[in-house]
Amino acid sequence: MKCINHNAADAVAVCMYCGRALCPACIQTPTASRLVCSSVCDAALERTERAVQLLLEKSVQNARASAFYCYLCGGLSAGAAVAAWFMLPSPFLIYFTGACALVLFAAGFWYGRGAKSPKKILSNSSATPPHTLHRVKHATPGIE
Repeated sequence: MKCINHNAADAVAVCMYCGRALCPACIQTPTASRLVCSSVCDAALERTERAVQLLLEKSVQNARASAFYCYLCGGLSAGAAVAAWFMLPSPFLIYFTGACALVLFAAGFWYGRGAKSPKKILSNSSATPPHTLHRVKHATPGIE
């Protein structure tokens, strides 16, 4: 693969954002862990990382809200099963509302568990500032 700017030079890296091939002369910061071909690609990559971060944060909020509503509906279904036990002689209604309560409590637990998992992702991604660059490994052995 040849460099996008210098057609005679072999590429040693690829821009992290647009995928353009870069030769050693085009690499802006050779010690960086992520390579970009221009400041435009660097800014676009930062915007993309911020967008991903925002999506992860919103997904945590959505999972917490879903867990809350599953617990709420599960509690209402459990209350309906108890009320059906004392007021109605219908075994089907008792079993059905009881089973719904169990399923909703299990779903609430699942959503609550999911709301805790992305915290690891968020903490790991905040350890690397979004403006740092990641080096792309070259397919040829010995070339980074």
